[in-house]
Amino acid sequence: MNGQDAELVLRGGMIYTVDTARSWAQAVAVRGGTIVAVGTDAQIEELTGSGTLVVDLAGRMMLPGFIDAHVHASAAGLERLRCDLSEAHGLADYLAIVRRYAQAEPSGWLTGGGWSIDVFPGGIPSRRDLDRVVADRPVFLSNRDHHAAWVNSLALELAGVSATTLDPADGRIERERDGTPSGTLQEGAMGLVERVIPRPHIDEQVAGIAEAQRYLHALGITGWQEAIVGDYAVVPDCFDAYLDADRRGLLTARVVGALWWQRGLGIGQLDGLVERRERTGGAGRFHATSVKIMQDGVCENFTASMLRPYLDRHGHETNGSGSSFFVAGELKEAVTAIDARGGRRWTPWRQRGRRTARDTGGTTFRTFRSCIRRTSRASASLECWRTASRYGHARSRR
Repeated sequence: MNGQDAELVLRGGMIYTVDTARSWAQAVAVRGGTIVAVGTDAQIEELTGSGTLVVDLAGRMMLPGFIDAHVHASAAGLERLRCDLSEAHGLADYLAIVRRYAQAEPSGWLTGGGWSIDVFPGGIPSRRDLDRVVADRPVFLSNRDHHAAWVNSLALELAGVSATTLDPADGRIERERDGTPSGTLQEGAMGLVERVIPRPHIDEQVAGIAEAQRYLHALGITGWQEAIVGDYAVVPDCFDAYLDADRRGLLTARVVGALWWQRGLGIGQLDGLVERRERTGGAGRFHATSVKIMQDGVCENFTASMLRPYLDRHGHETNGSGSSFFVAGELKEAVTAIDARGGRRWTPWRQRGRRTARDTGGTTFRTFRSCIRRTSRASASLECWRTASRYGHARSRR
């Protein structure tokens, strides 16, 4: 192979280039991990040498890989390896999966996730259902969007969560009529139980990343933004696991890590995040170059912060309008400090909406727009997240 030969040639296919001027080609040549030529089989033949690996596509379609701008691959991979409810949709099926998993893994905490809130009245599963199938060991199962957890009575007992336990500022304990926790923990309340669950070993986390990667690659996803890198109730800190997977050659995707902005720590945490960013600044496939600030929850469990109260099932206003995890002053200080230390790639992910953005003097939106301006179209989905604002009078019926 000479210096001009391709290392890899894929030929004889229907190759979609995503280029309006020339949308289709037959062959692609790759050298040094970079596409160096796209054209007809005859054109690419000139770059084919004795040492070139040639793959005949046999008329099959080839297209650029998809990039997912928001995925919790590490946590989802762990859940797929644990008690995985994601392929089921119904209480009876969930309980059958939990029972089988408990029999196969008979000791320790039973953890996993993937349940859907629409299966349960009001989106609130009960500890009593889990108690019927697993009463002698603690159970902690996150839901599909990772904004709530379903636990059994023993898990609550071991964590010391009872009728007298106050709701945390950033979450809610769902309760029965007498105040006893019902078994559903919303947002920050998940941490009340999660804190007593043993941490996963790094080898298990690497296996989870590998499993998520296998699944995502099967869907044509070749890169993603890991949407929380840091300690969050149902997303164990995956920073070291990604570095280990990359070091061991297991990471074949290109991954941008969104470093988690911890609530209550303020800008004092920024030096640690910068240090993490610098540790991933080499030639590897994992780069922690953005920051995630979660301003509020989600509409589905009534934790998204609204300007007016949510309605109950009869259309009457409730006492709840969601929660903002950061007041305007905190958000402005955080975004300004992040922007000053990192430029285009350090961008908050979620804002409360027009009200909070206005209260911050527009700093949040200016940072986001600056990020877009200074980022190429090809990498914008990795380096800048679409702003998910909460607007005005949106309502949800319980």
